[in-house]
Amino acid sequence: MTDFSFLFATLTGLGKVLAHPLFYVAILLVFLQYRRQNLMERRMFGVRTSVLGEGMIHSLAYGLAGGIIATLLFTVLGVVLSPVDLIYVWIVALVFALFNARFICFAYAGGFLSLVSLMLNALPELNVAPAWVLSVYNDLRGLNVGGLMALVGILHLIEALLIRWNGAKGAMPVFVSGKRGSLIGGFILQKFWVVPMATFVYVGGDSGLQAPAWWPLLSFGTLGAGILIAPMPAVLGFSSVALSKTPEKKASSMSKYLMAYSVLLMLLAVAASYVPAILWVAALFCIVVHELLILWEVTAEPNAHPIYVRSNRGLKILAVLPQGPAQQMGLKSGETIMKVNGNPVSTPYDLHFAINQNPAYAKLELLTPEGEVRFASTPIYMGDHHQLGIVLVPDNQARQYVGLDSVSPWRWLWGRLVGGGKSTPSTYH
Repeated sequence: MTDFSFLFATLTGLGKVLAHPLFYVAILLVFLQYRRQNLMERRMFGVRTSVLGEGMIHSLAYGLAGGIIATLLFTVLGVVLSPVDLIYVWIVALVFALFNARFICFAYAGGFLSLVSLMLNALPELNVAPAWVLSVYNDLRGLNVGGLMALVGILHLIEALLIRWNGAKGAMPVFVSGKRGSLIGGFILQKFWVVPMATFVYVGGDSGLQAPAWWPLLSFGTLGAGILIAPMPAVLGFSSVALSKTPEKKASSMSKYLMAYSVLLMLLAVAASYVPAILWVAALFCIVVHELLILWEVTAEPNAHPIYVRSNRGLKILAVLPQGPAQQMGLKSGETIMKVNGNPVSTPYDLHFAINQNPAYAKLELLTPEGEVRFASTPIYMGDHHQLGIVLVPDNQARQYVGLDSVSPWRWLWGRLVGGGKSTPSTYH
């Protein structure tokens, strides 16, 4: 098979995702998640701060771009797994998720299974056991550890790219409890992307692709026939909180660290295919470094100085609602409203009073985060957002706020059954 026909067959396999029922299940799951976010926004602020349709379009468009890149990387590296490998990864990931939702990440399931496989291969072979135990034992010993590490690396690289491109878009403003008990403003960055991919699976037999001579780059021995291209729809997502940084800076920072992690993991996977001892390093790196990234995220943000706090002068803007007067004026998150229609404002009541002085027109004096004064104005029409369509940083009168602890599905389900507790979105990807 020529390189061109091999690539064409791969892209054709990618197109088959459209006929895969799980692709549409993934779309439904993402839709429900964004709808849940909209409902949370309405509970907190009385209006939605993001557009559901726009979020879905971004999920599909950016997810498609990520899926194409992932498929090309699978092809170039030659990531070939068996259906059994993928089944075990999903089972372990789902079991881990019962303890904490963030453990559904393949970094934990893939790293754990890789270590188990390596240890079983290092120990004397087991010959006497019940048939089902021997079946699982042989499956685990036969896991393609290098391919599994490459798979985890590629998926995290795609996630890093998607965070960089789209992670800060539609960040949800929230009120959270600060270190001293007072409420502060912030953003929950929670994005999900439906990623259609084509992967290579080894099924054995004489049928399947005839691979080019150079393939695969991952050298795990000669692969003959029996390789098929399988469509694999997936959902990638991440969740974080921005209290001391803007959503854009937060997404950029997370993307850089995650990209470095994924590239190093892929390099270890390639190196391990030529020096098998490196597989141990790759498996440990997969889990340990990923967890260190999470711990850094957990400790760094809450201990940093928050930027969305109430100002001693004026009213600081936390978020600007879509399609409102504030958006038309170009108001930005982090700016402070000093005067409205010539009246100084320091409370929401002051803002409401100043707007009512001239309900058809608003002229604002603003202080930018850089300390510069600027002016903005706009006509106000019947039906426009209340208070110009802005969300202010919280004061002590705010009643609605969210917790930022990641919970297990069991805790969430129990809270729903007994009818208590508040929604606690996870802050970690």
